[in-house]
Amino acid sequence: MKDWRDTIDANYTDELEDFYDNSSKKEEFYQKRLGKVTASNFGKLIVHDKKNGGYMLSKSQTAQTLIYKIAWERLLASGQISSGLGRLDVFSQSLAHGNTYESEAIDFYQKQTGREVKDSNMFIAHGDFIGGTPDGFVGEDGLIEVKCPFNGGNHIRVVLEKTVYNPEYIYQMQGYLWLTKRKWCDFVSYDPDMIDGLKMAIVRVQRDEELIEQIEQIIKMVIEKIEQITKEI
Repeated sequence: MKDWRDTIDANYTDELEDFYDNSSKKEEFYQKRLGKVTASNFGKLIVHDKKNGGYMLSKSQTAQTLIYKIAWERLLASGQISSGLGRLDVFSQSLAHGNTYESEAIDFYQKQTGREVKDSNMFIAHGDFIGGTPDGFVGEDGLIEVKCPFNGGNHIRVVLEKTVYNPEYIYQMQGYLWLTKRKWCDFVSYDPDMIDGLKMAIVRVQRDEELIEQIEQIIKMVIEKIEQITKEI
C-alpha cells in the first residue's frame, strides 16, 4: 500500500517576502490548508483534562469558532460558497515578526548545534482533513519548531526555565511528530535582539505515543463535528 507521505506536494513554498508581495502565492498558501485541521491549530482544540487526567476536546469559544471556521472553509472549497478566500488573510503583527526571523533562527540553530536543517517547504497532508507544515527536518529522526516571540518576555522565560511553557506548542509539535512519524522535535525560541549567548534557547521534545494517540482521537471528534456541520447546511 502506498504511504500517504508519497503524495506530498514538494513544490509548496511559503517564503514570507514572496507571500506578501505575490497574491497567487497567498492564494496557494490558503488553498493548501483550506478546510483542514492543521497541527498549528491543535492547541486551540485540545486541553488537559484536570478532572480525569489525559486530554480532551476543548469546549472553549475559541475551539468552537475554529471548528465552524474549518467547516466554512470546506464549504468554500466545495464551491457551496462562491468566493471568500480573501477573508482568510488574518496575519497578525506577532506572526509576521515570527515569520520574518524564522530563516535567521534556523541558520543560527545550525551554527550552534552543527545539525543540518532541511526546510520542509511543504504542506504534509494526512488524508483529506489533517495536515501541517513543520519548520524543518533534522537528520533522520528529528524536526525543528521555531518561535520568534514578539513579546521578548516569552523568550527569556524559555531561556531561564528551559521548558516549553505553552501547552499549545506541545500539541503542535506532537502533531508534527504524528504526521511525519519522527522521534523528536527541537523547540527553538529565538530573539534577534539579544546578545549571541542569549539569542537562542533549545528544548528537546520527545515523541509521546500516549499523547499522540489521544490527539488522534480528539481530532477525529473534531472532524466528525465538521462533517456534521457541513451536512446540516
